[in-house]
Amino acid sequence: MTDSFAPFLFDQDDPASRGEAHGEQWRAEIRELAEIRAALALKKGSFTDRAQLDAVARLHLPLLDNFSAPLSAELRGIARGADVAPEAVVILNHYTDLRDVPPSVLEGTCPEDPVAEDTFRALNLNADDPGGCTAVYLPGRDAPVLGQTWDMHGTAEPFVRAIRIKPRSGDDEFVCFTLTGCLGMTGVSARGLAVTINNLTSTDGQVGVVWPALVRAMLACASAREARDLLLRTRLSSGHHYMIADGREFYGVETSGKLKVVTQTGARAAHLHTNHCFDPVLRRHEAVPKASTSFRRMELATTLYVQQRPQDARALWTMLSSHDGYPRSVCSHIDDAGGDPSASKTCGRMIVDLTRGEVLVGRGCGQTEPFTVVKLDRWRGANVP
Repeated sequence: MTDSFAPFLFDQDDPASRGEAHGEQWRAEIRELAEIRAALALKKGSFTDRAQLDAVARLHLPLLDNFSAPLSAELRGIARGADVAPEAVVILNHYTDLRDVPPSVLEGTCPEDPVAEDTFRALNLNADDPGGCTAVYLPGRDAPVLGQTWDMHGTAEPFVRAIRIKPRSGDDEFVCFTLTGCLGMTGVSARGLAVTINNLTSTDGQVGVVWPALVRAMLACASAREARDLLLRTRLSSGHHYMIADGREFYGVETSGKLKVVTQTGARAAHLHTNHCFDPVLRRHEAVPKASTSFRRMELATTLYVQQRPQDARALWTMLSSHDGYPRSVCSHIDDAGGDPSASKTCGRMIVDLTRGEVLVGRGCGQTEPFTVVKLDRWRGANVP
């Protein structure tokens, strides 16, 4: 395979300078993607206009300041480098959560009562948002592996990037799959800790920590357990499923805006997840769109796992590139079939070997686009005991 998707290096020690370099590097792309995601938030959320969306996005900035001053400085640096307002970068990063945040947060309220949640659920059940990511953890033959597809609106694909964050001072290093202007959507650290994330549509959305900042903060933790604990005590905006692994421990955590449940544990078993909740309590606070392929992809992924029994990163790449059930396959091509460029499709995938510090990452369809092999230079991950 060729290095067609080599990660862009950000080696600044200062988070604000790193953000500014990011914003300057992809200024035009960030501006374009911020507008695309704002338009989609207005289409799929319950905001009356752009001014209201911007106001709700701004509410997230003080929480980010309090959660992590360095990550807040990096996000604000991206805004300065791209010459856009900080709330525009919040929209770009936090789009999937913002769709679920009710404008009533501007008056200091959220939908707590069943009537409000039922109304929100009905809105989302009828939404045309069929796609979503597929995440898989494997104990592997000689090394655990964690990976996922990244399914988003098809218009995001040109903005998909890999980044390497490697400050000149110290021994930190992170490789992340991301979008231009985004702090990081999934990734792995030099300590051997990896995090994946699947979107869950929640009815109890609220103002919370911008989720890519949470992913980056989790990656900076010393262990999977520490990252799990950080997640469990952080105020969220909406639902996600997080897979957290470090070669010794594994946790799968489902969340809504206000609830969090550890639903999967155990590093010696395989774990799969798509875009619906396993936990019965969380199911009361989710709104899986009627057109969702989540249940079908879970069925397909489970069948593929049983048939293929992937044991390493390259085998998992093949499994996550499957076109069985096309276009509503694990490697999704829904937008190709329906003609809507903003419909969901697989825009890339990232797979991590948690023993060797090797990452397979690529944009687009896994059957037509080659993966790039990335090695973490400062890898010090632990072997499986």
